[in-house]
Amino acid sequence: MNKKSIAAASVLSAISVLMLGILVFIKLQPQTNPVDSGDTVTIDSANSAETADLISNYTNYTNNTVTETEQKPDEITTVSDSETTEIPETSETSEIIQIIETTAEPETVIVVEDATEQKPEEKIVIAEVETDPKIETLIKSMTLEQKVGQMFFCAFRRDNANNGIIKIDENIKKTIRDYNIGGVVLFSENIQNKEQVTDYIRDLQNESGIALFIGIDEEGGRVLRTGMLDVPRIPSALSIGKTADAQNTYNHAKTIADYLTPLGFNVDFAPVADVFTNPANTVIGDRAFSTEPGTAAAMVENFTRGLLDNGILPSVKHFPGHGDTGEDSHYGIATTKKTLEELSKCEFIPFKAGIGAKSPFVMVGHITTPNIGDNNLPALFNKFLLRDVLRGTLNFNGIIITDSLAMGAITRYYTSEETAVKAIIAGIDMLLMPEDFNRAYNGVINAVKSGEIPEERIDESVKRILTVKYDAGLLDLS
Repeated sequence: MNKKSIAAASVLSAISVLMLGILVFIKLQPQTNPVDSGDTVTIDSANSAETADLISNYTNYTNNTVTETEQKPDEITTVSDSETTEIPETSETSEIIQIIETTAEPETVIVVEDATEQKPEEKIVIAEVETDPKIETLIKSMTLEQKVGQMFFCAFRRDNANNGIIKIDENIKKTIRDYNIGGVVLFSENIQNKEQVTDYIRDLQNESGIALFIGIDEEGGRVLRTGMLDVPRIPSALSIGKTADAQNTYNHAKTIADYLTPLGFNVDFAPVADVFTNPANTVIGDRAFSTEPGTAAAMVENFTRGLLDNGILPSVKHFPGHGDTGEDSHYGIATTKKTLEELSKCEFIPFKAGIGAKSPFVMVGHITTPNIGDNNLPALFNKFLLRDVLRGTLNFNGIIITDSLAMGAITRYYTSEETAVKAIIAGIDMLLMPEDFNRAYNGVINAVKSGEIPEERIDESVKRILTVKYDAGLLDLS
């Protein structure tokens, strides 16, 4: 709806002369929001009564006044009741016909859009990435399929009998060889003893033409995957933060790096850069270093350095900040209602510290920010947060990786193909643990071949991925 239409529509409440009724037909795409109190709504009986829950965030009609909200109808058409009362047919089953009755004069309702008018396509941002000429040469020699494979960080957790996978099998070999995946993350069920996990990681690397990132969640405290191993244990981040001792924090990170590196790991999805500002938040809790951004930032910086200096690539998480949310993104979408200014004064400070300490990864959480930008999408789909804030304001030039895409926050609302394509368009470089790898991978390939994703956008991410591998000594380009 254009501004002229909205302005004209708002005049309705002031009209004193009531005329014949009008039927307003509105095409809508499904959402999941309740009807606002006071709206006059009649749903076509051919549609489920549940569709009444899908319309509130488009346009509210109260007291015969049309008001603009965050999302717009695809089309609004007005006809007087003397012309027709027949509901327009629609070929798309996803569309809902909402009938709103008003008593305003037809001539004053200027709310008709041209249904055939095409909305301009959003431009996909492709950033310039400085890299070694040898990496440029390597990328030019790679097929589209090989490049897309580098953007996936996979997990091989359990076999068909639900037993933890502790050694390489033909399925894993095929996935690594055929798809050229960029990384593998291990969990506690993949780790039995030092000899076993060392052999397993060696075999994974031997199957890969380009060295793999081998990742693990080893934060210390209650989040660790090496429980079966006889290795030193470090306290929770919150306990470390209470000491306010930067060197102590560095030493704890060094301890983790010292036992992970000989096993063959090269990536640790740590430290947690969230600020623990919501006491009801149990998913983060003592995984965060502090309730104060300054303290958290100092700890994140030194933990990052402690890993990096000792052979492990850190990944600060969960951007834009999971510490203030009330939900657990393992099961559903988490939300922060803070404004950009509020996040800048708190949540972003530890991330900035981790980026300043040269963390090569930033992990994006499945967190919505309804008070930032013009959408309420999870952060991995939010171009503004990824491009303008993380790349721009925070000056991060490394790999932006998703949190696990097998979490309920994603799988309950999006298909694997949808998730992968939307995330890459928004600016994600690596996709961690898609629920269905084959569908996600093929979805990206098809999106590039159809022109939905330019191949240059794939190249942008692959340059970052290979640059981090090269700088870490994982990639031999001699």
